[in-house]
Amino acid sequence: MLENILSNKFVTIAGILAVPAAFLADTTGKSYAYFIAFFIVTALFAAAYFDERKKLRIYTKETLHLPLIFNISNPADPKTALNSLFTILNKNFPNHKNNLKKYLNIIEDDLIFKYDGDIFNEMRFIDFLKITKHDIKQLQKRTVKNVHYHIVYIGPIANAIALGTMLGTEGLTLYQYNKSTDSYQTAIDIKDRRFKENVEDFKIIKKEIIGEIEKEVTVAIELSSHKIAFDKLQKPIIYLKSSLGSTILKAEDFLRANQEIFSIINSLQQRCDRMILAYSIPTTVGFLLGMSIQNYWDIKLTQYTNGEYKSVIEHLNRIKYYF
Repeated sequence: MLENILSNKFVTIAGILAVPAAFLADTTGKSYAYFIAFFIVTALFAAAYFDERKKLRIYTKETLHLPLIFNISNPADPKTALNSLFTILNKNFPNHKNNLKKYLNIIEDDLIFKYDGDIFNEMRFIDFLKITKHDIKQLQKRTVKNVHYHIVYIGPIANAIALGTMLGTEGLTLYQYNKSTDSYQTAIDIKDRRFKENVEDFKIIKKEIIGEIEKEVTVAIELSSHKIAFDKLQKPIIYLKSSLGSTILKAEDFLRANQEIFSIINSLQQRCDRMILAYSIPTTVGFLLGMSIQNYWDIKLTQYTNGEYKSVIEHLNRIKYYF
């Protein structure tokens, strides 16, 4: 605490003013001049103390807001995204990046998780998931409090789902990139577990069954402008399509779409031994879906590339987060 006070801006101002204040007091030769100089310096030290105590409370007692960037095999610079999040967070937590370093020894590199490998190298990517989960747990241990994560994901949809299964927490905010403004904007703020509630009436998702449901079924989810390549999918197919068109913009629509998709998958897993997922969905829905299904069921995650749906993770339920 003392070290922080001595580096506070008010103490710096006090140090700058102390010398001229003392010189002026000597020049006037008046006893009250020394008192005024002493009062000013003391007041600045007091301001530094209360300023540091307030910051210390924010960073050690209250809910800590941490930005996290996940970049999976994408050339985009993750630090640009991180700086965008800090700009947003600075509105409520001024000088947030420096304060994280000052009070908790958390630096930029602790908040960026980058995978540069082949997304179809399953074992290597699963190792990345394990290491990332471990590093996030270690990061949280430094805070000794509740943490609310602010997340930007950059990369393929399949990996967004996988990362969502790894987190499975309700204290986070998901952001999406907006091309028109060249910035990241809040997509949805998750404060409870409503995102994985089962629903019976469907307001956003239209379901179509292609073929007879068997022990292994393909779930094709189409919520974006890119169309599902049905001729490349294994039947039977449960086709889930948005009634909102090719764009989801509202947080409540992201939430509702995920609830409906999860409800259908949850119902299917009671009838089927295995599901294959194919999708054209926003990354926000992908992340939410991963948070919902986690790694409890036998699910295959695929990514469309070179005219086929290739496996990213063959059996989601076989991932074990320990070494």
